[in-house]
Amino acid sequence: MGSGSTRNGMRRPPTGVDGLDTVLGGGFFRGVTYILQGPPGVGKTILGNQCCFQQATLGRKAIYITLLSESHDRMLDHMSTMRFFDIDHVPDRLLYISAFQALKEDGVSGLLRLIIREIRRFGADVAVLDGLFIVHDIAADEQQFREFVHELQGQAVLTDCTLLLLTNQSRGAAAPEHTMVDGWFELRDELHGARSVRSLVVHKQRGGPYLRGRHEFEISDAGLSVYPRAEALLTRVPAPSATTERVPTGIASFDRMIGGGYPSGSATLLLGPTGAGKTTLGLQFLSSCTREEAGLLFGFYETPARLRAKARSLGINIDQLIQQGALEILWCPPSENIPDEIQHRLLGAVERLKAKRVLFDGITALRRAVRCPGRLAGYLNAVNNTLKTMGATIIYTMETPDLLMPESLHTDELSSMVDNVVLLHYIERENVIRHRLAVIKIRDSAFDPFPEEFQVSSGGIQFGMEAERQYRPTQPDQTQNSSDDEQPT
Repeated sequence: MGSGSTRNGMRRPPTGVDGLDTVLGGGFFRGVTYILQGPPGVGKTILGNQCCFQQATLGRKAIYITLLSESHDRMLDHMSTMRFFDIDHVPDRLLYISAFQALKEDGVSGLLRLIIREIRRFGADVAVLDGLFIVHDIAADEQQFREFVHELQGQAVLTDCTLLLLTNQSRGAAAPEHTMVDGWFELRDELHGARSVRSLVVHKQRGGPYLRGRHEFEISDAGLSVYPRAEALLTRVPAPSATTERVPTGIASFDRMIGGGYPSGSATLLLGPTGAGKTTLGLQFLSSCTREEAGLLFGFYETPARLRAKARSLGINIDQLIQQGALEILWCPPSENIPDEIQHRLLGAVERLKAKRVLFDGITALRRAVRCPGRLAGYLNAVNNTLKTMGATIIYTMETPDLLMPESLHTDELSSMVDNVVLLHYIERENVIRHRLAVIKIRDSAFDPFPEEFQVSSGGIQFGMEAERQYRPTQPDQTQNSSDDEQPT
């Protein structure tokens, strides 16, 4: 059957590996050959088995051919812990063959004959050869090895079978076999400090576009899960907004400071030290969520139970909002996170909820998860633009080191990625540490440039005289007769 055929109606059937089809721009092409290289233990065998079981699940046929690897019983025992494993597919739809004896007795040509014969006999749609490096080591010379790969490529075309050749060797781009095959992928496992990070790079794929660069992946009981790099995946740019609508902040006095609320579809960065009120201001924003205008809180440092308790202390009936489907809390512990998994969960939740109010509580945790220097701004820009195209108004929080108001405010490149910037900090006045808020910028809008003190109470955030009553509850109306540095700012 020629390479142009679409047996079973699938020109590019799904690989069965979450995220890999997205990186490839679809599944593996039929009738082509791919080389998948990487060090021992990186996940090549799991990926090969995952693809084979996926084909069997689709009603297609696959062959897994091993050379000097673990026994089939041992391999199946290991694979049985994976959710994609289904022993009922073996051997009717998924056939395991040990070919090392043929290679040992009849050489490279004998191995080639066995592979071709079994692909044709079984009617395989996908064939995996696990151990290409052994063929290279046993081949008489480089010429024989190249002829082996070339012949396999030709048979893939003739049989309309997708071939995956797995190897431990790290041969560079100039290696002859990489010029002959249609695709060349590499799995990596590298140390970043004390952490081991797995990633996938597609060096080559003929026949269609793919997402370039490095894409991190993880291995779990679901098998491999690849997380496409946000900057390559998310290319949507929001259309210029002509709306003048405002989204209430949940605090009437703050709305007046910024012209009626956050501009609809904008992104706001709340900057401030620990405990300054960033999360509290975000919770007030989410307090106005409805089922028609749902909200999402994506946080790192405070658990859902703690956030719910905090909201209740502010007078926000967060439990009712959650029960009504107006609000959802997603918690991501700030440990060894994959940035692109974070955006996958975030955007998936926003799409599922059709969320219009989003609080991303913890840019600092995200910054620590991003290991490539200078990547965070581009990553955040891609995520931010996508959220805007989904119609969301977003608040990000980020911790700063200065507790008191710094003499000069240094904002990094993240400030240029957002529309609005609000600074929360502490001041010391009359031997009391007080909260203060300053609006740094609001997109295309006038705002009150004067900092305002505030206090957090059971009624939420209070500004102005309401805040002063909280600071001086026993003398709410006492006139201050003091020096200039004691006057309210």
